[in-house]
Amino acid sequence: MKKVFIHGWGFSKNVWKDYFYLDDAQFIDLPFHGDSKTSEFTTLDSFAGYLSEKIDEPTTLIGWSIGATISVLTALKNPHVKKLILIGFSPKFNDEKLGSSPSSIKAFMINLKKDFEKTVKNFRITSIENDPSCRLPEKEGSTLLLNDFIEADLTDRLQEIKCETHILHGIKDKIVNKEAAFFTHSRIEKSQLYLFDSHHGPFLERDITEIVCQ
Repeated sequence: MKKVFIHGWGFSKNVWKDYFYLDDAQFIDLPFHGDSKTSEFTTLDSFAGYLSEKIDEPTTLIGWSIGATISVLTALKNPHVKKLILIGFSPKFNDEKLGSSPSSIKAFMINLKKDFEKTVKNFRITSIENDPSCRLPEKEGSTLLLNDFIEADLTDRLQEIKCETHILHGIKDKIVNKEAAFFTHSRIEKSQLYLFDSHHGPFLERDITEIVCQ
């Protein structure tokens, strides 16, 4: 089955480099990130619509953080999505229990405006404990995309997901409260929950190929 990987905000598809060897896999750069040529998309839903139009065969979507939100939105639009792997997913990021504290998000956005490069690099270290070889995203466009993520609320739509779903979350995640994983698991009927002793990007600390390809 075709596999499509979607990275998190502030990174690029290169964060998946340990999985580049997989057959029939595609690695997508978010708008305003990496080598993306999709700068016309400033909302998650519009980008999910773009991806949905490209999917015409049974597909597994592997989404990390904001990429997981885009994966959910794409699955809601396209029945060819047969499997979801949601990593560090938040159904409502601007929420202390299901995402991050609103006060922390507000402070982050202020810092992002003051010093974009430093704030992105600090965010990467907080997320995965290092700053990988990913080009900095484009400031204005990526901030628009992030704002849309902060405003997104998928809590009432999770029950619409009918495909096989695997929820992966690190218990040391400093970006998304692990309670989000329990909530998502309770709302998606065909879901399995995996908790790892890791940070926001458990796929960087352990090989998740078996889950992706099973």
